[in-house]
Amino acid sequence: MSHQRALELARDGMKPFDISAFLGIGVNFLPFKNIKGIAMSLDSHKLILINEGLTELEKQLVCGHELGHFLFHEEANFMFILEKTYFYPKQEYQANLFACQLLLGEKAEVYETELREAAACDSLKKMAEVICYLAHEEDEGV
Repeated sequence: MSHQRALELARDGMKPFDISAFLGIGVNFLPFKNIKGIAMSLDSHKLILINEGLTELEKQLVCGHELGHFLFHEEANFMFILEKTYFYPKQEYQANLFACQLLLGEKAEVYETELREAAACDSLKKMAEVICYLAHEEDEGV
């Protein structure tokens, strides 16, 4: 599946956990200390591991982030460690932006600038705050 197809599913209302299930990618929650999430693959088996101590929104963001790695960067396994990952800056930015786009679904295009800024800061907490704010703006009809 392409990342464009995943974005279409998000515009239709599917969230990252739903899209993962649709793609046959397992999602498990573990008590990590410093790791937010990991995308792992072995042959055709794909798995996303997420820190169980995160908020529900953060878990969805991490799931979307790791889905981004599967769809954009099929050649590698990735970890979303702490608030910063210095090893793959372009790949991390792409995965962050993709996660934000998945969570906002059809509204993502309207807030492209805000999402790009949130993705560039490479902070899960900041991305969650931006998504909450933008989702609330939409609810208020602003």
